[in-house]
Amino acid sequence: MTKRNDHTTPATPVRRLARQALRTLLALGMGLSGSLAASPGRDLVVPFSQMGQREAVTLKRGHPSQRLPFALRADEVVSSAVLLLEVVQSPMLAGRAGALEVRLNGEVVTRLDAPNASGKASIRHTVPIDPRLVLDRNELTLQLAEPVECSNPEGAGLWAQISPTSSLNLVMAPLPLADDLSLLPAPFFDPRDPRRNELTLVFSPRASAATLQAAGNVASWFGALSAYRGVRIQARDRLPAGNAIVLATPEDAPPGVVLPPMAGATVTMATHPDQPQRKVLYLLGRDGEELRRAADALVRGQLPGQGSTALIDRLTEAAPRQAWDAPNWTPTHRPVRLDELVPAASLSARDARPLDVDVPMRLPPDLFAWRDRKVQLDLRTRYEARPDDQGATVRVRFNGVTRLEELLDPGTTGRWLDNLQRSVRGERDEALTQAARRNLRIPVATLGTQSYTHLGLTLEHSVGSEAVECALASRTDAALDRPRSVIDGASTIDFSGAPHFLPMPDLAAFANTTHPYTRLADLAETAVVLPDQPSHEDLDAYLTLMGRAGEATGLSARLVQVVHARHVAQVAGRDLIVIGSAGNQRLFADWAAEMPFRDLAAVRAAAAAPASQPRTARSLVPTDLALPGWLHWVGEIWQRDELPALESLAFRGTDPQAALVGFESPLAANRSVVGLMATTPAALSFITDALLDGSRLSQIHGHVTLFEESGRVTAYSADPTYASGDLPWLSWIRWKLSDRPVLLWAVLMLAILVLSAVIYVLLQRHALRRHAGAST
Repeated sequence: MTKRNDHTTPATPVRRLARQALRTLLALGMGLSGSLAASPGRDLVVPFSQMGQREAVTLKRGHPSQRLPFALRADEVVSSAVLLLEVVQSPMLAGRAGALEVRLNGEVVTRLDAPNASGKASIRHTVPIDPRLVLDRNELTLQLAEPVECSNPEGAGLWAQISPTSSLNLVMAPLPLADDLSLLPAPFFDPRDPRRNELTLVFSPRASAATLQAAGNVASWFGALSAYRGVRIQARDRLPAGNAIVLATPEDAPPGVVLPPMAGATVTMATHPDQPQRKVLYLLGRDGEELRRAADALVRGQLPGQGSTALIDRLTEAAPRQAWDAPNWTPTHRPVRLDELVPAASLSARDARPLDVDVPMRLPPDLFAWRDRKVQLDLRTRYEARPDDQGATVRVRFNGVTRLEELLDPGTTGRWLDNLQRSVRGERDEALTQAARRNLRIPVATLGTQSYTHLGLTLEHSVGSEAVECALASRTDAALDRPRSVIDGASTIDFSGAPHFLPMPDLAAFANTTHPYTRLADLAETAVVLPDQPSHEDLDAYLTLMGRAGEATGLSARLVQVVHARHVAQVAGRDLIVIGSAGNQRLFADWAAEMPFRDLAAVRAAAAAPASQPRTARSLVPTDLALPGWLHWVGEIWQRDELPALESLAFRGTDPQAALVGFESPLAANRSVVGLMATTPAALSFITDALLDGSRLSQIHGHVTLFEESGRVTAYSADPTYASGDLPWLSWIRWKLSDRPVLLWAVLMLAILVLSAVIYVLLQRHALRRHAGAST
């Protein structure tokens, strides 16, 4: 799975000074020196929790320092910096001068006195920082000014606890960038900015399908780059005040936008004509095919290394994607090594603290989680044996649930086999003399359709008293600077035993991973159907959805097809996303009989009805027929109770409302349709707002989900009508029979009768042969 790391190790002093000098010269050369003082800038608060410290950290002997990396956008410079530090100090530390030292990028900022305070009340320090010390990539260090010797009998009582609510408050001023394609994706996206990415695409209000497809390709690429941050994309026909991306051909240009020269598929970076500190990226072509090629060159990283303009003659052909091979997804067709999922450095600990590893995974939502199906975890650990060792304990958590906790006892055989395997791989570390291996089976039913999965591994390797731990952690001998406990990167987790199968529709899978459309990461089997005359709200919803698809897969949706409603027959064999509002998307009326409700004019008629309705019995025998009561009873118990039929729901009213609807395509069997529909074009934003809001995203599920202006989300479910994926034939029969108890009993009885008949026949034949042998 592809991983991105927004932080790197801090620059050396020489490189740091060179970078700062370069930024200063650029600012002076572009006339920024006078504007920094005049411009109020924007306030930026960076809490310690955002720098990686999510819990309170105690500075003490053996662990006297805390390092916090943070990064800033490349197109901004710091004009003011203040550190707000919340500290709880030990009573023995009170009254000491210069007890706590603050460093930024290796430079001492200040030494803070420990006031004479009683109790464990939090003490707040305000530390101004010279903004010239702040670079684009930084490391803030907090440490005890004087190291406490482990032999000091009072050392255990000298400590300071740093709260994660501490923060760095900055005032940022814009820094103009050069017109250089090598800076991309900046300034439209900066990986050092943790905020949600906001992006504007500019194209003609009557854009062709080729332009819309190129726009979706670009939108999904920025979604892949934005990752956990999320991206909201707006479609406009004029340049906004901020950064923008223009997609145009000579016949399909946005009004009022002057296009740079083009001689084919062209990508140009230029300064905003009205905002000198902002940029415009032009993706141009003489026709739709060249425009798509320009967008494809951008998202596939095939632009030249530098310069303001690039002309793309041809692109290498991209290999077709395979199902479920999205870069962001953990492979499910083979065992996956842990060092493929997390950096190898995070799998080892060099001190006596517990080794705590969080292994994030993103899985396809259609892994069939039914009954007792399990995945295999082959866990290998190594740790150093010492005379004062009290043993090592391993804990395994899956999605927050502890699955194993035990004291490791490697045994001679396990240790010998592990050492042999590591020798074959060329790995040697004689210090790690203990090895243990566990094969665990984890229930796959805990996966659900949320996509994100976390495997937590903790290896506690205690060495006894706090003083002993301090002595071990304080060693500075290079020969002793080695891992003390390791979770072997060759440990594997294997999802290959779980088939891909999901009863449909399932809006939870769509909301979390845009399933089933992202089954192929480039959306090669997906089509988006827009109204014949789409509004900019329709286009906003389309682009934001493409951003969501890119965020799920880590790849651009370069093969998505875009059509208008009148041409839907051209994409009959694809999975469809239909977007529109009442009156402008005719497919909602044409396909009303296929949808899981009668109509949608506005809000629910039964607004006071509870969100979860009681399940009703489904009878194979019509209740209005004059049949004996026992036959009706058989029909009622033949199958399980089912969710209420959504055909009975009617949606009417005057307030703005939107709905997300899933159903089987009327144009092709086992193909999916998800409709984004609203009473007014503006109400479509209710859906996209919820998709970008983690708290409301979890409320989207079932066949129909309604969205109100107040932010309320209501979901309705019915029985599945079709499925995505395939099951082995035996699993399919078991799954089908699981909700038909009487039929299951009948099949079992029939199997017993058949087996009994076969045994009877075999016994009869055996008796005849024995009788014939006896008679001779």
